[in-house]
Amino acid sequence: MSRPVEPGLFGSQPSEGDVLSVTELTARIKRTLESSFRFFRVEGEVSNYKLYEASGHRYFSLKDEGAQIRVVLFRGRDRHIYGEIRDGQTVIVTGSLGVYEKKGEYQIYAQSAEVRGAGNLLVELERRKRKLADEGLFDPGKKRPLPPFPRRIGIVTSRHGAALRDMMRVARSRFPGVAIVLAPSLVQGAGAAADISAALEAMYRHGGADVIIAGRGGGSIEDLWAFNEEEVVRALARSPVPTISAVGHETDFTLSDLVADHRAPTPTAAAQMAVPDRVELLERTAALFLRLRRAEARLRESARQEWRITAGKLSDPRPLLQGKRYALGEQEASLAEFAKSAVRDRRDRLERLSASARIHSPAAWVSRKRGELAVLHSRAGAGADALRRRLRSQLDIHSGKLAALDPKAVLTRGYAIALDRATGRAVRSVSDVRPGGPLEILVSDGAFGAVVEGKT
Repeated sequence: MSRPVEPGLFGSQPSEGDVLSVTELTARIKRTLESSFRFFRVEGEVSNYKLYEASGHRYFSLKDEGAQIRVVLFRGRDRHIYGEIRDGQTVIVTGSLGVYEKKGEYQIYAQSAEVRGAGNLLVELERRKRKLADEGLFDPGKKRPLPPFPRRIGIVTSRHGAALRDMMRVARSRFPGVAIVLAPSLVQGAGAAADISAALEAMYRHGGADVIIAGRGGGSIEDLWAFNEEEVVRALARSPVPTISAVGHETDFTLSDLVADHRAPTPTAAAQMAVPDRVELLERTAALFLRLRRAEARLRESARQEWRITAGKLSDPRPLLQGKRYALGEQEASLAEFAKSAVRDRRDRLERLSASARIHSPAAWVSRKRGELAVLHSRAGAGADALRRRLRSQLDIHSGKLAALDPKAVLTRGYAIALDRATGRAVRSVSDVRPGGPLEILVSDGAFGAVVEGKT
């Protein structure tokens, strides 16, 4: 016989003969809970956190000493996550209560999640911002323009990040002749700020860059915090060349963005800002060449017109003298001499105009510029050859140093390297192994397995 429903839970008590189905009971529970807990905030410790890449949904539990409850944060609510959610963190969740009827479970449908401590970081960020602004580090009057045609770009970022690959790909596709110098560094975690500062200083001393990009891909405020540290901001302020800050995505903000000469919304955009577009340059060059040809044609036609006008003004004075007689022979001789002098003057002027037209003609200007271009091309070729030889020499020196420092080089002299098969790490001490533990022994011509029998 079915047990009756207790009074007070869902209203009036059913009669003795009423029996609820599981679906009906769950529906009543759902209505009761969801109507009573439509909006609330709850704080607890995160556990069993999972982010499903395919759907974008996040699932975790909030717990304290006495209980725990499941939380669902659906895709599209990412912008309402303040901080990076991880197991063990204390999080304040804002949401409503719901019942998942198929499993008979109740859970929180989160609208936002605030990691405890993220608010303190924002307060500290504002304090540092005011302090450094008072020192003048963010003064817009100190911003420098980017070089139009950089020969070398310096990049300070992680060696293994996607940001580096994106920047190198974009820079070389837009301007293949540009050289790229990397000063690798940590970009998050303990010691990242000191590592970024050291990488910037090394770039200033040895990089020879015309512009420097410092940045990384997106992340939480904790991931990007190294670029808010004072030592990084001050290191960027000391840069002898223009700088671009490319930290995170477009909505991310760091103090490095304020101190740098230019701020890029993404690392890819930073590479686009740093170098010109080869295709655009070729199109502009073609347009300028066309304008030069047209100007040359106009100047040549103008010179011809001026020559025709000048030549038309010259006339023979002899017809003016026909039919006139002068009583005195001296007057006739004087007038004839005057006429000859006038003709000579006109001819001399015409020769000077012709010579000036030849000297200042567009063809002569183009010829001179072509000669200058040939000299510059020769110098550029010689400079490129010298640079290529110098770089080849440096490459040979560095290759020799790398070969000398190669830990596997000692294997050819009869030594061996023992690796822990479980971790892949080199065994440096007897404390790194345990009896029965599997090892992999590297020698000069290959590797073989071994097992630790004991320690001595």
